[in-house]
Amino acid sequence: MRIGDWLLRCCLPSGDRGDSIRGDLIEEWRARGMTGRATRWFVRQSIGLAVRYAWRRDRRLRSERSRSMSLFDTLRQDVRHALRSLAKAPAFAIVILTTLALGIGASTAIFSLVNGVLLRPLPLHEPDRLVFVNELGPTGASISVSWPNYLDWRARARAFDGLASSRTELLSLTGVERPQRLEARRVSGNFLRVLGVTPALGRGFEDGDDRPGAEPVVVLSDEFWRQQFGGDRAAVGRLIVLDGRPHRVAGVLPAGFRYNKPYALFVSMGPHAAVTYAHERSDHAGHYVVGRLKPGVGLEAAAAELRDIAAALQREHPDSNAGISVSVQPLAARVVADVRLTLLVLMGAVGCLLLIACVNVANLLVARGAARQHELAVRAALGGSRRRLVSQLLVESTIVSAAGGLLGLAAAAWLLRVLVAAAPADTPRIDEVRLDGVAVAFAIAATTICGIVFGAFPALLASRTTGQETVVRVRAAGAAAASHRVRRGLIVVEVAVALVLLAGAGLMARTLRELTRVETGFSTDHVLTLRASLAGPQWPEARRRLFFEQARLGITALPGVRGAALVSRLPTDGSDWNTPFVAADKPVPARRDLPFAAMTMPGPGYFEAIGTRVVRSRAFTDADTDRSAPVAMVNESLARRIWPGDNPIGKRVKWGWPESPGVWREIVGVAADVKYEGVAEPTPLQIYMPITQETPRDVAVVISTTGAPEEAQRGADRVMHAFDADVPLYAIRTTDQMLAASMARERMALVVLAVFAVVGLTLAAVGLYGVVAHGVTERTHEIGVRMALGAEPRHVLGLVIRQGLSTTALGAGIGVVAALGLSRTMQALLFGVSATDPATLAVVVAMLLAVAALACAIPAWRATRVDPASALRAE
Repeated sequence: MRIGDWLLRCCLPSGDRGDSIRGDLIEEWRARGMTGRATRWFVRQSIGLAVRYAWRRDRRLRSERSRSMSLFDTLRQDVRHALRSLAKAPAFAIVILTTLALGIGASTAIFSLVNGVLLRPLPLHEPDRLVFVNELGPTGASISVSWPNYLDWRARARAFDGLASSRTELLSLTGVERPQRLEARRVSGNFLRVLGVTPALGRGFEDGDDRPGAEPVVVLSDEFWRQQFGGDRAAVGRLIVLDGRPHRVAGVLPAGFRYNKPYALFVSMGPHAAVTYAHERSDHAGHYVVGRLKPGVGLEAAAAELRDIAAALQREHPDSNAGISVSVQPLAARVVADVRLTLLVLMGAVGCLLLIACVNVANLLVARGAARQHELAVRAALGGSRRRLVSQLLVESTIVSAAGGLLGLAAAAWLLRVLVAAAPADTPRIDEVRLDGVAVAFAIAATTICGIVFGAFPALLASRTTGQETVVRVRAAGAAAASHRVRRGLIVVEVAVALVLLAGAGLMARTLRELTRVETGFSTDHVLTLRASLAGPQWPEARRRLFFEQARLGITALPGVRGAALVSRLPTDGSDWNTPFVAADKPVPARRDLPFAAMTMPGPGYFEAIGTRVVRSRAFTDADTDRSAPVAMVNESLARRIWPGDNPIGKRVKWGWPESPGVWREIVGVAADVKYEGVAEPTPLQIYMPITQETPRDVAVVISTTGAPEEAQRGADRVMHAFDADVPLYAIRTTDQMLAASMARERMALVVLAVFAVVGLTLAAVGLYGVVAHGVTERTHEIGVRMALGAEPRHVLGLVIRQGLSTTALGAGIGVVAALGLSRTMQALLFGVSATDPATLAVVVAMLLAVAALACAIPAWRATRVDPASALRAE
């Protein structure tokens, strides 16, 4: 009984059916009296059922295995046939592989760039809870945060787990073999805690490090620790000299840590907190705040709380905080704010290029399907179903797409290196860009779309062939043939998308042209600039002034040097400060209406050395010293704004808030406007103060040369280090390089868009050529009849070219509409030209029509060579 029951459980089907059969047998066994005879009957029935159901299961498994093997064999046959078919058409294979490699490679490279900079989360703990906070001035412009205001925010805000302040500083590392100027971040004691970062070695910062008089401490980046200390763990606790002041190494940050950019050092706030001006609420000395939201607190709620605190501070401190508000945004958005639009435009452009590539692939596959019409008809006549034909064609397109995808990945790896090298030096997170798994997944998706989605439509179109066509051979329907109409429709799409790319490239070309035509106010011919820093208590102002003057005279005496001068800030790098000012002969406006001016401190000979015109009176001379009367110069914009139609020479201005103590300076000259904030930015109001009357620690040296500017670099290095070997020299470049760097973002966008536009235009022209050539072949009989009836070659030529140009004109019309809609998204990247500039669109359309006419001319010329007798005889 137990044996029979076990057989039933093993062999009967599971579920209600098996339970029902087993239950019926057990009931019958009981009805038979449960005797030995009944039990033997039960066992015989169980064995019979077990054998029967085991045989059925085995047959079912064999059937499933057979179907599976059949599908595998079918796939294997399709793959072998596809490889043989492609080997017989190498030109087709090469063209389609090249098209896919270009489209997939370019799109994957740009996607990797966008993913690394924009999409990938910041490498910080819970980055979605981190926000960036800065203040807004009375005009709504973004400004840095006052240190006292930050302390009030930190004490009063309840929506944050923490608020930390930091500012960028350049620090001189001395006491080493060669002095270095390092980009560092001065941070509050809770900075690393707010970011959620724990040092890999030693400790981080503490709140006590913010106190004036606290021992200065520094936390090293992993890269700097390995470079400077060779990865020695004993570096923690050592002293290094920064800006002439010993700093204790407190710890080393984890490898890969980044905050906005790869800073070499992070230093404590204590030394800065000891400076008097840091505690003035009206002083916005470059501090910016990062905050971590409490769990469950939204961005808007936190921003509303900070705005309420800012409004309270306005009431408590009306003199310094009038009109001062707060801006709050996600930290990730702030980090990439300057490059976000550029990368999104490039991503849109590469999407257009990928679409062109896919459409071109579909066009080629449609043409190939039309050429194989007789072969497919034979297969259909021999019993091949439409599903079987579609499957075979899809396997072929998938193989080609997979090979193109592999080539595209190789092209993407090379192109990505080129893009990273060509990106502006200040592009955030550029060091994180790589061809990672996400980029490979994107390439696989693009390959799948090309192979399956864009391959399915041509396959369905070609598989419509019936076996009857092997018996009834009819002439193709000429231009009205289904495949020809489809290919013309695809060309319309290609032309439209290519025009969008051309329009974008044209607008960026116009932008770059307008930027190069801007009057920058300085010379880019034979001018070298470098920066030097005299930081630390060992450099009081009198000693700094003496050192810089001796260095200027020494450099001026070098062979090949026409002149040398000092200045606090160079053009396109931004001015030192942007602060309110008042004029002695003008009424003081309301605080909200006070004019703001940028400040730059040049020395004698600066305007001559850098090629800036002095349009009125004089420039600073050696007579303007710290013992002479305070003087100033202004730029033309300020003179027009404050004294329209009047002579500003002899007027007096005071830089700073009206109620603050300051020095009244007499204006002795007016200089031409200079693009200090960047070529594309408006020229600010500018006040110049002689560097000899207030000498900063960090200055730029401008050297005008008669020969190559680079030749003066070694001489300037020798002169400067002869006076003090610990003075770091850095940022050595010509003014031409300086100007080029200020246009790097626009130049990169132009280069990428131009390359994509040329590739897209080429693909569209090749596709158009193929369509027209195919049309000529289909219409050979018609052309022969026309010529037999007296048509001249020029008539045939015009007929064929008109056919191609009509397709191009339709695509161009659609493209113009699309370009007008899409180009508005890149308006912020443009300068001196509108996103809907009609001249640019007209040039682009004319260029596209010219290329289309050339693409149509070759098959049109071939059409005029058709021999009527041969064409009719062939029919």
